[in-house]
This record gives sequence, C-alpha cells and structure tokens, in this order.
Amino acid sequence: MSRARRLAPLAAALALAASAPLAGAHVSVLPERAVRGEAREFTIRVPNERDVATTAVTVAFPDQVTVYAFADPPGGWTAEPLRAPDGSFSGVRYAGGRIPVHGYADFTILATPFDAGRAVFTARQGYADGTVKPWTGPPDEPGELPSPETGPDDPGPAAAVDIVEPGAPATGGEAATAAPAHSAGDDGESGAAVWLGVIAIAISALALLGVGLLWSTRPARLPED
Repeated sequence: MSRARRLAPLAAALALAASAPLAGAHVSVLPERAVRGEAREFTIRVPNERDVATTAVTVAFPDQVTVYAFADPPGGWTAEPLRAPDGSFSGVRYAGGRIPVHGYADFTILATPFDAGRAVFTARQGYADGTVKPWTGPPDEPGELPSPETGPDDPGPAAAVDIVEPGAPATGGEAATAAPAHSAGDDGESGAAVWLGVIAIAISALALLGVGLLWSTRPARLPED
C-alpha cells in the first residue's frame, strides 16, 4: 500500500474534526448535584467564549432553590440582587467588571434547595459590543459533553443542578470523593502492623544482647609456651 493511501484516512479524520462545531463553554452552576434541605454554597461560573470581553451577567434562580446570601463578587464587579413580588431573591445581576477573552469569573451564592428534581438556572451574558447571549435553552444532559456553540445571540443550554433526597447514594466521581480515606478495618490492620514491628525490634535487640553476653563470657586464650 502506498504512503498516500495509508495517510488518506488520517487526512479525512482531520478534515472532519476541523469542520465539526466546537463544544461551547457555557455558563454553569457548581456543584451539579446537591441534597434537598441542605444549605450550601453554589458557584456561578461564567466563561468568555467570544473574542470580546464579557461585561455583565444576569442569572435567574429556580423556584425550588432559596437563595439568601451573596458573596462579594470579583474585583471591579458589583452584585445587584433581584427580588420577586414576595420579597424573595429571584435572581442577581453582576456588572461593572470585565471577563477577558478566554477568561472566566466565579460568582458565589448561598442557597438551600427545597424540592428534589432538576433545578434550572437561566442566564443572560452581556458583552462589550452590546450583544447579549441567552443561556435559556434545555440544559445539557448529565455526563455528556457540552453542546456545540450556537452563535453570539442564539439561546444556549441553561445551567442545571440535580437536587437529590437526603441519603441518596453518590455517583461517579462523587462516590470516590465521598469515600473515607480509611476504614475501621484499616485501623486494626495498621495497629497490628505497628505491634509486629515493635516485637521484631525487641527480638533483634535481645539477639544482639545475647551475642554480646556470649562474647564477654568466652574463655580467655592462654599464651603458648
């Protein structure tokens, strides 16, 4: 087979990869899994996927999550909480700062989820050229790669957090993270190993002592005539 024919499949694959749309860097809310009824910190992560700076972002909170506090935003940014008619926080608008090209910023809130299910956080990301990107479409499915970018002003996938019942088993990386560093059985094995080491040292010391006694009590050798 000629070299050209061998390289043809590779060239085709590279061409397909170059023509495929890139996965977008979407506004997200972390962690992506929370326990119902447990107050916790949530991070609103805003990447800049365009070639102009991000200058504002507005996030709407889902009904099943109650937000009650806002951390100070990054330097240069201001946080303007938005309220529902009943006085509760319905969202927040961050403005005044800049997220540079290929950069990102994290904004932190404290909240408690009260209903199990999927909580969807919609957002609108404003840019220095006046464009507003709506992150209001259906969220990406858990475990899937981010969906392709849809354009500067076309709706992209909203952020989502899965709210689970207390005691629900962790999944995937969460299970590994939640696993204890060692179990009670490990403690017993470690203690036994320590005692075995101590006993071995004691036996070695006694052996050395015995050799020393034998050497010190050996019969003296008389000089030859």
